[in-house]
Amino acid sequence: MDDAPKVEILLVEDAKFFRSVIKSQIEKQLGFAVTCAETYAEACAIMDARKDDFFLALIDLNLPDAPKGEIVDYVIEKSIPSIVFSGQFNEELRDHLMQQNIIDYVVKDSPASIEYVITTVKRLYNNQSVKVLLADDSKTARFQMHGLLARYKFQILEAADGLEALKILDENPDIMLVITDYNMPNLDGFELTKKIRTHYSKRELCIIGVSTYGNHALSARFIKVGANDFITKPFLNEEFFCRVSQNVEMLEHIKALEDSLITDYLTGLRNRRYLFERGETMLQDVNNEGGYLIAAMCDIDHFKNINDTYGHDGGDEALKNVAKQMRHFFGDDGIAARFGGEEFCILLKADTLDSLDEKFEALRQGIANLTIDYGNRKINLTMSIGVSWQKVQELDALINIADGNLYEAKKTGRNKVVFDQ
Repeated sequence: MDDAPKVEILLVEDAKFFRSVIKSQIEKQLGFAVTCAETYAEACAIMDARKDDFFLALIDLNLPDAPKGEIVDYVIEKSIPSIVFSGQFNEELRDHLMQQNIIDYVVKDSPASIEYVITTVKRLYNNQSVKVLLADDSKTARFQMHGLLARYKFQILEAADGLEALKILDENPDIMLVITDYNMPNLDGFELTKKIRTHYSKRELCIIGVSTYGNHALSARFIKVGANDFITKPFLNEEFFCRVSQNVEMLEHIKALEDSLITDYLTGLRNRRYLFERGETMLQDVNNEGGYLIAAMCDIDHFKNINDTYGHDGGDEALKNVAKQMRHFFGDDGIAARFGGEEFCILLKADTLDSLDEKFEALRQGIANLTIDYGNRKINLTMSIGVSWQKVQELDALINIADGNLYEAKKTGRNKVVFDQ
């Protein structure tokens, strides 16, 4: 989110302690900007001036100058999604608030309620990048679930039967969640689930079955054929959101764990394991289809001096800044990986060798131009690079040739790029 516009939250709460804790936690944990109001009048003035600025509103139901929940109507009128706080809970109030299309209703009764609010705000923000496919032959059911998913800021695709759902999934392989009805024409929910599971594991995509004929046997059958969860219609909005959120979060946790296994913890670049796994596939593609696989071995010059002069924390700061440069120049074109210590490796496929020297000279120059702020000191550094595109059968062989070119760059003065002759 470094380059994204700042996310802004409107927090309307008259209790100073609760307001300060929510504000500090959102800013600390999520990095969002929080604008606070203590009264109904103050909140209305802010919304009148800046209603389009806010991603979400967190509002206290009972304010000193609006004790009957008037703030909820005003926020809804301004079309700002909202989570409502209240010091009390009863079914009648909950039903009334949920009918007004708020996102959630939170009782301020324990520290856990604050953590729930923070988690929900984060979930809503992350949902913007999550694709959900609804498969249901009932337009009414799709309309209801679409409305709920839109309220929770998901990207939504729809299918009227299982066959259409498979077609949409094939066109959108980044779908994270499929919500499928049981009873559909052409291909029912069971068969759709089974077909999806032949291509996507539970680690890659979640499936939630839904049906008005809900019973334990139907739920068990859905889960046995590959669904992650099952919901019986009609359902409470909160139950739907909780089930959907829990399944998406489970998938995100799995992906985060898998990603950690192929990512260097310090620099955020891919690690050596991923480089070789993906690189072998890239080499095979080039050997089968033509073109070039280009390998570059890169090494920070005199890195031991940096560690000796600035300490290992200074060295780590240098490594992280070099990694940023590599992502900037090659992040969209290939793989930039930390090979070990102060050594990095870049792999990229290309149809021709045109402008190759310019690309790597730009990387070398970009690193030479770096001035890294470390405490009250400045760190400057350079990098030597060896590049090869020789036709080989093994990735190791290509990297070794590039490493030989790196050695030549070091031997002949450093801070230079040496290519195949």
